[in-house]
Amino acid sequence: MEMIEEYREIVVGIMIFFAIAYVVIEVILNLNGVKEDTSNIILLKASQGKLFFIPFALGAIMGHLFLGTGDSSYQMSKSMYPVLILFGLAILSIGIAYLLKLKKPVPIWFLSILLGLGLLYGHLFWSMNYTEAVLP
Repeated sequence: MEMIEEYREIVVGIMIFFAIAYVVIEVILNLNGVKEDTSNIILLKASQGKLFFIPFALGAIMGHLFLGTGDSSYQMSKSMYPVLILFGLAILSIGIAYLLKLKKPVPIWFLSILLGLGLLYGHLFWSMNYTEAVLP
């Protein structure tokens, strides 16, 4: 049990470091005088282009980290399947975007739907809160 607590402290320390680094970078980007160079603007423009999987992925990560059902009937397995499915959907969406040769930006309402679907996916199928599952 001691080993787990040591790893927990390391992981929390890494997460705190990245959170502080992100805030510092955002402050620098807001103060540098260049218009529209913060991460949220860059992600929005990329999502409206050919990378419209970004809202789904962000929603899935939010559902995974901050929501998460405790009902183990939604659990796919104790392996990496939910993450592999997420990467597969990202690759599929990039392929679709290049095949469609999008000329106009993807509308915000569509990106919002993708964000909601990702949140649902992360909440149900990629939860960190499953109770005693009977899966292999």
